[in-house]
Amino acid sequence: MPVTTDAGVTERTTQGAWAWLERRSDAALLFAVVLPLFVLFFLTSQRGLPYNIDAFSNAVPAWSIANHGTVHLDDYAGLTGPEYFGNVGWFVDVDGTAVSQYPPGAALWGVPFYLVGPDGLVVVTGTAVNAPELGNVEIPIPPLGPAAAAAAAAVALAMGWLVLTFRPLVGTRSAIMAAALAALGTSTWNVASSRLWQHGPAMMWLALAGLLASRSRLGASGLSHGMAVLTRPLTAVVSAATGLWVARRERSWAPVVRVGLGATLGLAAVVGYNAVVFGTPSISGGYGGNFTDQALGSNPLWWAGNVVGALFDPERGLLVWSPFLLVLVPGLRSAWRVAPAWIRGGAIGAVLYLLIQYKSNRFSGGGGFYGYRYPLEALVAAAPLLVLAFREWVAARPVALKAFGLLAVASVTLQAVVVVRF
Repeated sequence: MPVTTDAGVTERTTQGAWAWLERRSDAALLFAVVLPLFVLFFLTSQRGLPYNIDAFSNAVPAWSIANHGTVHLDDYAGLTGPEYFGNVGWFVDVDGTAVSQYPPGAALWGVPFYLVGPDGLVVVTGTAVNAPELGNVEIPIPPLGPAAAAAAAAVALAMGWLVLTFRPLVGTRSAIMAAALAALGTSTWNVASSRLWQHGPAMMWLALAGLLASRSRLGASGLSHGMAVLTRPLTAVVSAATGLWVARRERSWAPVVRVGLGATLGLAAVVGYNAVVFGTPSISGGYGGNFTDQALGSNPLWWAGNVVGALFDPERGLLVWSPFLLVLVPGLRSAWRVAPAWIRGGAIGAVLYLLIQYKSNRFSGGGGFYGYRYPLEALVAAAPLLVLAFREWVAARPVALKAFGLLAVASVTLQAVVVVRF
């Protein structure tokens, strides 16, 4: 009589699960990916103190808009002095009240979560990590659970959009595995999903823009790019590169117009917001001119060193914390040969995004976290090309495939250790 081993049952169960997912519609597959990721991200998110001041400066205006309908933060007016700026929060004095220096996109994404969450401020007396010499400082703290839910939802949706983008390129199973590695083997997990940084919402909009571009819905893709720009204005270079490269391939200016219109609306919203809130129509807003001056005037040797640090620094290096990317590099040429124009444009935009970012700011991205954060948006924009690099080069070479698997496990382990311990 036939004997079925436990291993055989497990294998058939696994095969059945993959077969079930293969048959699902895009909507069902999206739900099947996003829900468990959201639960994982939320459960491992930061919902208490200490809290990174960058994310804090997005959570506070989200709370304020939800509860008071304004970005003006009267409760924080006393925390805009130079001794507090960059130590307690990134709050700028505007006509006697406080405003977060950041563009409004991340805060706007957090508003629905604060509308259904608790609404009371709690005044906490504590010491600023960056400036202990200030002594005890009274800081109003909004509930941080809604901000955590907003971050977790944004990143889970970003990974869901990536699965749907990858599916036609490599099939359902490989698409899910690739998105899982993007979610758990990069700082997506321990940074973007942990708090309401700008990164999570920007990644979400860029991932949706890529999915829409893959389906030739360039107008809708442009609108999604516009939302990314409203969240993190530098992402405009990704939309520009995408529209221009597709236009080059089609020998028509129509793609530039279709993608560019939505992205321009986002840029106009940033400029308009800064004009109303800060009194000057600009892209930099509460940042002032520091980053623009640095981008235009930094020493080329400093810039080169900054790029090297961004890749290899032990604390922040992209290739240190996500070493599986090293195995994909040799496959980029093969991937480029078969990549459609929208993938090439997104990848070019990702490179430009990082080069500009590293010319205008130090690669470390500040403190209060482990791993990297600036490459996160670029990784999303370049993700389809990286998936093709795996399909075209890694998958066909047993040694490369084994190395990739080992480094993928190492990458996930690094992120998991940080999430669990810190």
